Amino acid sequence: MPELLDQIVNLVIHSLVLFSSLGIFVLTLNARYIHAVFLLRGVHGELKTCQKSAALEMELNSLIYRCRLLKWSFVLILCSAMSSCIFLMSSIFFRMIDNTHIETLIVSIVASVFFILSSMILLLMEVISSFKDTLIHIGHIEITQESQ
Repeated sequence: MPELLDQIVNLVIHSLVLFSSLGIFVLTLNARYIHAVFLLRGVHGELKTCQKSAALEMELNSLIYRCRLLKWSFVLILCSAMSSCIFLMSSIFFRMIDNTHIETLIVSIVASVFFILSSMILLLMEVISSFKDTLIHIGHIEITQESQ
């Protein structure tokens, strides 16, 4: 029995590294989301009072797009956390009953990695869009009839 307990404690300790990294990623997403929403509100308020409505409208649409990307990135990273929890709980349960359903463990860990990867891709898309917002804001992107 002490050997089983050692195995379970070892598994939990290794899983804590994964949960810590997911937590840091969630904090990063949260900070970017709060910043994008703050900018979105500012641009929306400025759009009501400003004459340069074409550029502001373009910036507003880009900020809305960024917020949507971040929202789905959040959803995916939380799905990763849930599949990681399923992996951890299944691993502990299977060790306690001395039976290994390797398929269940593989599916849950592959799902977790897939969700992390998908979330990071959305974050990359948001960062690229953030640069576009900056170019619009400083007037580096010209507003044409086609982009309106």
